[in-house]
Amino acid sequence: MRPRTALAQSSKTMAFSRRAKIDGLSPEEVERAAFDKIAASAAVCEQSTLKMRAKLEAAGFPAASVDAAIEKACRLGVIDDRRYAECLVRSTIASHKGLRIVEREISSLGLGIDELDAYQEYLDAGQDEVVASALEYLERHPPRSKNAYASCQRKLVSRGYDYDVATQATKLFMQEC
Repeated sequence: MRPRTALAQSSKTMAFSRRAKIDGLSPEEVERAAFDKIAASAAVCEQSTLKMRAKLEAAGFPAASVDAAIEKACRLGVIDDRRYAECLVRSTIASHKGLRIVEREISSLGLGIDELDAYQEYLDAGQDEVVASALEYLERHPPRSKNAYASCQRKLVSRGYDYDVATQATKLFMQEC
């Protein structure tokens, strides 16, 4: 029996090479193919310039074509780092996670989390709503270890909640048990 990792790696590499058939194409055609890949990915979900650059480079596109395709996509509004960051914050909150996890990714895009409307909405909601979200997560996923308090803390902190929020939600959860 072949190891799954080797099979997964070889099929992943093959998938990239199949999608990027750029041998024999002119530089303009390669750039158009790179832009088409960006448009197809952005049609599925929001993409950042950093993620698209990594996808295009992994697919074997030359750096000049990558740069030109990303610049065109940004100019046309196909990808937008600010829109991506807003979507990232909203989806993280909706999935009952804290924002510590996404702060680094947002800063790598050259944006400050404080600049985002979604983050301001999050702050306006107040700490009570964040604690309620964390508590709701604990109720849906109760701890199974002997030390329930520490388990709750670890679960929430690992999901990106601040330590203060994790502590408050854990105390409320332990009172309900």
